[in-house]
Amino acid sequence: MLDAFDSAREKAKSHEVETYHGKVAESEFRKWLINFLPKRYGVTSGYIISTGIKSGEKAPHFDVIIYDQLESPVLWIEGDPDISSQGRSLAIPVEYVKAVLEVKSNFSPKSVSEALEHLGDLLPLMSGLDDPSEKYKLHLSQTFCCGIIFFNLKREYEYSEATLLKFLSGIQYRGFFGGLILRGEGHTLPVTGRIKLLRSEQPTEGMIGQEKASMLRGGLTKTVQIADNLHMGAMLTWSETEFSQFVFDLIAMMQGTFEVGRLSSFYGMGTSEWENARKKADK
Repeated sequence: MLDAFDSAREKAKSHEVETYHGKVAESEFRKWLINFLPKRYGVTSGYIISTGIKSGEKAPHFDVIIYDQLESPVLWIEGDPDISSQGRSLAIPVEYVKAVLEVKSNFSPKSVSEALEHLGDLLPLMSGLDDPSEKYKLHLSQTFCCGIIFFNLKREYEYSEATLLKFLSGIQYRGFFGGLILRGEGHTLPVTGRIKLLRSEQPTEGMIGQEKASMLRGGLTKTVQIADNLHMGAMLTWSETEFSQFVFDLIAMMQGTFEVGRLSSFYGMGTSEWENARKKADK
């Protein structure tokens, strides 16, 4: 994914408007998901359609929709004949949608705000829960989840605690899990950053800033009081295992089996340090 993104970023420099690499980022992440996820799950860009939304209202377009392709009809297909089938946009009925991911090239105040604002287009579909016996479903399922994927964290934003704090607005969205950063500028190991929201009964000070810590190493924001005895903050951690943990957590969330504080899978839990240590021990 990152190799294709870097190649597209170089090509984009010759374009009048540098958006090409962003489209490649979305496409490459969809391709990876298609090859990884159980075949029950389809992956597409496109639209989520509900009969509970007035026909005159414009349906928003999302970068990555994961849906139950074994059960779901496709209401319509949008695209021109020159676009590959993977790049077309599909319209999926709301009850079959399992997850929505926003994909951004870089982690920045603007990209975080734009992604969170776009996820807000889902709020009308989160306004209620359909009874399991309801024949005509109008809302996203109880196990629906959503989040944001970034390809890069550049040094210019490594101390931006305010940017990480923006993630707290995502608590209003059903199943919002935070985000993922595939690469940090200057990292020499293949580590991935995971952004999670944390709860506490007491306020805590932040650990990010010029005189504290860089987000390229990880860190915790200050907490914000949400209610009595409820404070929330955002945490970024880097590890070689964060990517594998995220994708197996994603499956568990869509299946309704995810448990906070427990590994969803032991697959992909090794690191290069463990592997090197084992090789030395075997000599």
